Amino acid sequence: MSKKRKRISRRRLAGQRVMAHVPIYHIETGKHKPVTAARRFIAENGLSAPSVFNVRRNEHTTDRFFWGEKGLFSAQYAEENHFLFPSLKVVVEGIGEEKIFEGLELTADDWEEIEEYEYAFV
Repeated sequence: MSKKRKRISRRRLAGQRVMAHVPIYHIETGKHKPVTAARRFIAENGLSAPSVFNVRRNEHTTDRFFWGEKGLFSAQYAEENHFLFPSLKVVVEGIGEEKIFEGLELTADDWEEIEEYEYAFV
């Protein structure tokens, strides 16, 4: 019997499309924990938001982080809630909402939540 595949949310797919236009860095953890390695890399290189980090923990495991203006987050969280990050609004405006959300058929609930936050300009 085959395992049923989990359906990915349309909101997360939209977030993945947005994140595809953000610089990605691949780093090794070395002797540090993955979050610490990412923070050190950001500090040493003076990187500005937004950025995505693939931090290789060992030969089997890679952790993904998103560096936004509000700090370091799980990349999955940033994909699912991309509308909460002001720096990603600039990316969306540069590409165009029509192109990013094309073919995703977001539900009314998804749009209401996105519009409610309006990319969280604070």
